[in-house]
Amino acid sequence: MSEYTTLARPYAKAAFEVAQNESKGAESKMAEWSDALHFIDAVVSNDEFAAVIDNPAMSAEAKGEILIDICGDKLSHVSLSGAQKNFIKVMAENSRLMLMPAIVVLFEAHCAEAENTVEAVATSAYALSDAQVQSMSAALKKKLGREVSLTTEIDTSLIGGVVIRAGDLVIDGSTQAKIGSLTQAVTH
Repeated sequence: MSEYTTLARPYAKAAFEVAQNESKGAESKMAEWSDALHFIDAVVSNDEFAAVIDNPAMSAEAKGEILIDICGDKLSHVSLSGAQKNFIKVMAENSRLMLMPAIVVLFEAHCAEAENTVEAVATSAYALSDAQVQSMSAALKKKLGREVSLTTEIDTSLIGGVVIRAGDLVIDGSTQAKIGSLTQAVTH
């Protein structure tokens, strides 16, 4: 997966920069680009379209045009701009359509960084109270120097404690991790 991330990085950065340039002097186009990229990802991730991508008899140009046609379909909730259509063509010509999931993640990370925000997920064995979530959000905001959007998940395999993921940062305060550390300390 890291290879996909490495390959996707320049495409995500290019999409972000184009969206940023389109936003200058006008309303922000970030949300439109985000919607379009998510929709393109959904189409590319579809098993039937994956067969199109994997078809060696079909030219890259044809694959790009089919994707543009699908995304531009009247039933679609997304209307592609000229730049977004060009983005698809470049992706198809370079056989990079399968990178869309990684591109979406990286694009959203660029947007969050530009807005000085970070998405974080707190995974715990049990549901967290509102006070606990607010306390964690405040602590993360202080540590990261950014606004934090914290969502919660439940994973009963943790036994207790919390694991927080915010970008590359992982804070593992789970009981499972503490038991692992104790086991390692005892055996060494």
